[in-house]
Amino acid sequence: MRTIISELKLTLKTHDELNPRLWNGDKLDPEVWRSLNKISKEWADFANIPKSAIRDIIFTGGNANYNYTKHSDIDLHLVVDKDKIECQGLLDDYLQSKKQLWALTHDIRVKGQPVELYAQDHRDGVKEGQGVYSIQSSKWLQEPTHYKINRTHPEVVTKVKDWMDQIDNLIDSKSDDKEQFKKLKSRLKEMRSSSIEKGGEYAVENLVFKELRNRGYLDKMNKYLRNLEDKELSLK
Repeated sequence: MRTIISELKLTLKTHDELNPRLWNGDKLDPEVWRSLNKISKEWADFANIPKSAIRDIIFTGGNANYNYTKHSDIDLHLVVDKDKIECQGLLDDYLQSKKQLWALTHDIRVKGQPVELYAQDHRDGVKEGQGVYSIQSSKWLQEPTHYKINRTHPEVVTKVKDWMDQIDNLIDSKSDDKEQFKKLKSRLKEMRSSSIEKGGEYAVENLVFKELRNRGYLDKMNKYLRNLEDKELSLK
């Protein structure tokens, strides 16, 4: 049964403390620090990123803020000087491909939280309101800010319901239009990226993205798309 908008209550929440599984107060647990440091070096080797190109290793996202949930990743970013990375093709595409290949071949968790790797250029700015912790220097580059989420926020609820309906309608109609799903994924990605750029961690569209993830709608859509691709490639 579809959820009507007046009944939808967000799963998103905020806390008074950072995730105690990962943090001792506002200090990263030493065991977690060692694990993240090791993982980052393994990924740098996997992606052929030379040590000379790495400016820092940072921990950001929900688990470096007060809005973590059981679904939150540990966002571990290598801050790199892209000018020092040799690549015959398009560098951003190459790094994105390496990121996706790593995700397909690894399922690494720290204290139960999945670790997501990414490489960003050192010229990329720090987003407003977002906690950013340096693994290399063991200090906050930008401390997280407290924020109270309204779990019945009308704009977030409306947008979440709209996205849920779009995804449900496509799947319920047994659509075999891969491009429609790919367009939805692309729109979601662009929406989230743009919102964080403009409004930071608690921007409306970023909250919408997180709510859809928490409700399993991103996995639901990705699974359906993979099944379509597998079906297309199979021969009876």
